[in-house]
Amino acid sequence: MRSLSRSIRGWITDAPLARVRLFFLVFAVADAVMTAADNLGGDRSAPLRLLGIVLPLALAAHWIVGHRRGGFPLAGEPLEALALFATVYATDGSPFLPLFGLVFRSLYGGAALAFARYALWSVALLAAHAGRGSDDVADDVSRVVGLAIIPALMPALRSALDGVAAGERRLRSLVHNSTDIIMVVDEQLLIGWQSDAMRAVLGHEPAELLGTPLLDLVDTDDRPALAGYVRRARIRPGTTETLRLRVRHGDGALRDVEAVLADHRDDPSVGGFVLNLRDDTERRRLEGELRELAARLEREALYDSLTGLPNRRMLFAHLAGGIAEASNAGTEAVVMLIDLDQFKELNDTLGHQAGDDLLREMGPRLTSALGPEDLVARLGGDEFAVLLAPGAGTIEAEQVAARLQTAIQEPFVYQGMSLLVRASIGIAVYPEHAPDVETLMQRADVAMYLAKSHGVGHEVYATARDGHSKERLSLIGELPAAIAGDAIVVYYQPQLDLATAQITGAEALVRWEHPEHGLLPPASFLALAEHAGLMRALTLRVLDQALEQCARWYADGLRLDVAVNLSAPDLMDRALPAEVGERLARWGVDPACLRLEITETIISADPDRVIEVMAALRALGVTLSLDDFGTGSSSLAYL
Repeated sequence: MRSLSRSIRGWITDAPLARVRLFFLVFAVADAVMTAADNLGGDRSAPLRLLGIVLPLALAAHWIVGHRRGGFPLAGEPLEALALFATVYATDGSPFLPLFGLVFRSLYGGAALAFARYALWSVALLAAHAGRGSDDVADDVSRVVGLAIIPALMPALRSALDGVAAGERRLRSLVHNSTDIIMVVDEQLLIGWQSDAMRAVLGHEPAELLGTPLLDLVDTDDRPALAGYVRRARIRPGTTETLRLRVRHGDGALRDVEAVLADHRDDPSVGGFVLNLRDDTERRRLEGELRELAARLEREALYDSLTGLPNRRMLFAHLAGGIAEASNAGTEAVVMLIDLDQFKELNDTLGHQAGDDLLREMGPRLTSALGPEDLVARLGGDEFAVLLAPGAGTIEAEQVAARLQTAIQEPFVYQGMSLLVRASIGIAVYPEHAPDVETLMQRADVAMYLAKSHGVGHEVYATARDGHSKERLSLIGELPAAIAGDAIVVYYQPQLDLATAQITGAEALVRWEHPEHGLLPPASFLALAEHAGLMRALTLRVLDQALEQCARWYADGLRLDVAVNLSAPDLMDRALPAEVGERLARWGVDPACLRLEITETIISADPDRVIEVMAALRALGVTLSLDDFGTGSSSLAYL
């Protein structure tokens, strides 16, 4: 029983804030050690390298001491910033020390001190790299901007953890002071431990009952039920049961209690049966509280946490009710599915914070275009849905879709930039298009994808075009397995030198060997791959096969170049050059023998980022060519 008490005390006193502080301390100290290790070599002078070794270790020691002491002196803040400045100045490169150090230190003190420390450290970071050139300065400015979230987030986290600790203290108080009795007995039903609630509930002094038989407290008629539980637990260890018992109060009267018995004999910290005893009055009160809590959680479960809009669950419930009402009244029910266009590109370019801000802004925009009885919900990601008021039909739906497009296309302003937002809307109507909730949503989804593929803004579901859409959705689901398996194959189109009539190379042409549809051309699945975010995996699979074939040609005495087409998502991926270099090295292919073909529309999508990736590819020695120039009406400036 003493081990049980020690376990409970250890669990409660190990505060969440202390655990989080220790967690980030480990990262901060580890990064300080790595920073010091990085300074063991390098081209810098011996004094600078020594400074870059000693100071991060000194910072680590200072943080360890402060953590053990539970706080840091205010007067030491400038010295920390000075040590950080000297460490960054002496270190070759950009250590992560400011990041992890600032996260750890922001867990001490309030928000004002956290922001002051952030400002001081930012000045130190920028000053340390001030003489290293505009690129490093720009990188440091980006780091400073990124670090700005820390002084806002970590004090809030600390406050939340303090709340958790307060909750744990409340739990300890409940264990010892609630009207529920927690008791531990051994196999002979001798009482080994019990909570202080024994005194308040049953009028017995807890200390006086230690070592006495539990059966002495139980009414004679109920003792067989208790003994029966022990027998069943011996046959099936770990058994948990609920019994209704009559237990003798300290005043001699019998009280009806509910006893939950759990077998924890295998737990070394318990070593017996755990009983939770409560009287009926307390049970009813707690059941009422639980029902209220369940109702609150139910309400929370019906709304999206990011936008505050109703979620999928509430939409489906309202849609089911709308269909039932329309069925009884002989009217229609309309659901509209909305998907933001190019949302992934916005997330990739500006970050998820920009995406979240846009999603939050969508709620008021969509609501402003709807009537008071219409319902707008967020389904997840960048998908929203609208359920029109009872009685609305296709004509009203198309009018609403036009208003929604107008509201959605209002410029989205983020960090001084004004961005145009577009969306695709699919419309499905009960009972014309579907007889139930699931099918109606599926039909709206089909219409939405048709609108997106045709670029028409909104589309009403049409049975005549559903066959292709169903096949399209099926192909999307099958494509990941096809890329991972052997279904993606590459054919090679020879490239001829007209002057010599010699074959000089080949272009890789991807095909999908589908088990039902046969050999599918690129037009059947490339758009699906891009929509599903699978272009990176598909391109790397084709590239791998093409370079393997090129290596085989070399082994057979044929020096043939190989050309591989790149898509827009490929050239937006800064990791692409490293992936290409790794595969060139894997197959031992000369980079000059690989030609990557791109189209002018790719370059015009985001010239700065695309050209950055192209420059990195060109640095590998890979040849780049512009395919189909002029089809996109681009000027020679892009070339």
